[in-house]
Amino acid sequence: MKLQLTRKRTEIPGVESFIFKPEEPLTWKAGQYLHYVLHHEPTDNRGSDRWFTVASAPFEEEVMITTRIAAEKGSSFKAALMALQIGDSIEISAVEGDFVVDNSAGEYVFIAGGIGITPFHSILKEADHAGVHLRATLLYANRDANVPYKKELDAFQKNNSDLVVHYVTAPERIDENQIKKLVPDLTKPTFYISGPEPMVKSLAEVIRGMGVTADRIKLDDFPGYPAE
Repeated sequence: MKLQLTRKRTEIPGVESFIFKPEEPLTWKAGQYLHYVLHHEPTDNRGSDRWFTVASAPFEEEVMITTRIAAEKGSSFKAALMALQIGDSIEISAVEGDFVVDNSAGEYVFIAGGIGITPFHSILKEADHAGVHLRATLLYANRDANVPYKKELDAFQKNNSDLVVHYVTAPERIDENQIKKLVPDLTKPTFYISGPEPMVKSLAEVIRGMGVTADRIKLDDFPGYPAE
């Protein structure tokens, strides 16, 4: 299937969103991802395809990619993505991924590093639209206070008294001490961790070491991104 670019948006400097209209109806769950193919020349050794979380919510019926765009030494894929004009197309294949919230009555801790916020943006936006009050604590780590989606996240929190958002900015980081301070009871919630691969793997080990069993930990890593 093809997606047609309808608009672009700068979230913060260095983070861009690309909004596409599917050529036919597309169904997905908040938190899932797609395989994208963007043919371009010249193509570097990373190739012409990528996997991105659908950052938009299913009710919007649009597909949004939100990604970091490096000022220097970026990939040829990202350069081609930036060069797309309104009306241009990109190819996709099947919806994939189980980084979804199926039980709206559960209790959750969402941990995001940088661009790893995209699945949580989709999950929380869909819940907000549906009037579902997820019981969730979001820990969102960034290199500074210039945070993608902050206005929307603050609005979701305002609309849902069961949602708590904590912004963690450098030099602070999400570690065992931060988790203990911000999540007093570790015995109930399911932990979802999304972000750069090194961060995700490291925090999964930390949380397991804090007594959280593997069945209450879900991971979604972004290869190729440095840890925030």
